[in-house]
Amino acid sequence: DRDRDRDRDRDRDRDRGNRERGNDDNAPDRAMFGSHRPSDRQGGGRDRDRRDRRDRGAAGPREALPTASANAYKVGAAQSRDQELRRQVQSHLNKIAPDNIATIAQRIVDTKVTSSEELESVIGLIMKKALTEPHYCETYADAVYQLCPRFPEFPPNGPGEQPQTFRRALINVVQEEFESLPSTLSLSDSERSTMDAEEVQHQLCRRKALLLANMKFIGNLYLRKLLSMKVVGYVVHDLIGLKDDGKYPQDHLVECVCELLEAIGHTLDATKDGHMLMSQFVARLVDLQRAACTDGRPVLCRRVQFQVQDLVDLRKRGWVMKLFKEQAKTLAAVKRDADKDAHSRQQCNFQLQAAGARPAYVNAAPAPHQAERPGAGGMDRPYVRRLHQYFSEDGDGTALSSDWQRTRPTQQQTLAGVAWLLEEGADDDRKAETSARAALALADGTAISAKDLAWAFATFLGRLDDLLLDAPRAAGVAHQLLALALLHGDSGAPAAADLAPGLLAAAWGCGVATGERLLRGAADEVYRRGSQDVARAYLRRGGFEAAAREVGSDCSMSEQLEAVLRSAGLLE
Repeated sequence: DRDRDRDRDRDRDRDRGNRERGNDDNAPDRAMFGSHRPSDRQGGGRDRDRRDRRDRGAAGPREALPTASANAYKVGAAQSRDQELRRQVQSHLNKIAPDNIATIAQRIVDTKVTSSEELESVIGLIMKKALTEPHYCETYADAVYQLCPRFPEFPPNGPGEQPQTFRRALINVVQEEFESLPSTLSLSDSERSTMDAEEVQHQLCRRKALLLANMKFIGNLYLRKLLSMKVVGYVVHDLIGLKDDGKYPQDHLVECVCELLEAIGHTLDATKDGHMLMSQFVARLVDLQRAACTDGRPVLCRRVQFQVQDLVDLRKRGWVMKLFKEQAKTLAAVKRDADKDAHSRQQCNFQLQAAGARPAYVNAAPAPHQAERPGAGGMDRPYVRRLHQYFSEDGDGTALSSDWQRTRPTQQQTLAGVAWLLEEGADDDRKAETSARAALALADGTAISAKDLAWAFATFLGRLDDLLLDAPRAAGVAHQLLALALLHGDSGAPAAADLAPGLLAAAWGCGVATGERLLRGAADEVYRRGSQDVARAYLRRGGFEAAAREVGSDCSMSEQLEAVLRSAGLLE
């Protein structure tokens, strides 16, 4: 043992001496790491070596670069306006971050978009970036929110089309992207034949990530009031709705719905209509969770079943969830979280957050597309047509009433404006319900009185014969308005109790035959909605008596009105 210790000490002393003399043979060659052995610091050896190398490089000839190949990439001038625009926008989007959203948005606006085609191209680039970088999905949605009011309205591309606004172009791009997504994750045989197992798995993961990123981006657009609740309902129904062939949706489609509802849950569940819609969505998901095939196997795999259950439990907890994965933040937010962790005694690896909560700055401001709404230029027909278009897109009755009152219309302008609003739905069945709901929204928002609505409705009915010559289904607006007014009377709205009597009187004032046709058409609409019991209860509580008094003192007319309502099934 003593000899072994003596030999170890002798070897250690020899190695130390070699290192001090600089001739360590066992030391690794530093040249292979791209560095040199350090020289004496006292003589400034390192700095002298740097100066010598710099002087030698300046004096001697530099090594020439290899000749570029014929296929080498060369940055050339843009060949078209579209290529130049795409280069500029792509360059700006590559620099986007939560801190500079306003700056990047202004630079994109400065590219001077001149047509609706260029506008859709810009929106398409933003959406492509959002889908490929889902971590920054909220950042790109914020950029779209800032861009929305900054672009002008472009003229329609052809006769009969609507003017192209930023929001309408956004809806078109989102719809095209959603419809172009693959309906299945599986690859075709021809695609599999050119890939190995690892590439196939990579492509499957890539397709699934693209689907989930699309759902996340749509949800963030809804939270920023850029997409309406109707769009969300369309997306969910297309993914997991009942199909004509009776087939169940695939697992990845159910997973997409869970991703979307988690992204908007808190905001959607906070409104009355949204709560009903969310209940329908969750009920459908629970049915799929419990469904089984004919051979007894469950429709959904275990992982997706648990994901559905997590969504149900999240809703029961008021959409409060633990966030483990960090999101893109501004520098100020990072510093604030760091200071919070520094002062906290206990290290916390997660944050509590409301899933699907609308950003605070969006709640404090009106919807961005409301900045596109016309100013107080006067109550004329083009102004009313634009208000009808905006209401058909967002269904916002408060914004409609605000825009209506902004012009300070006179009594005569109000009556003419409401009549124009109803005529907007005369040539299209899809617009008829929108026109009727817009008129009721104005009455609910106190922009017009119940008596004004009744007089304007009478004006519309006076023009109905002329409208029927060009639009044979123009009476559908009247049917929709009467039906919604009868159902509206049970909603408890401030002006609701006075709407149906005046409208019934206006319909009956056109004559017995015309009034009977209008009321029967309204009854058909009530039955179609399955709400005849509500209309009957409203009329029994006094609505009919008020309507009869509005008709006049002629007892026979009151009796005839009662007979028509009773024969139409609206009175028992």
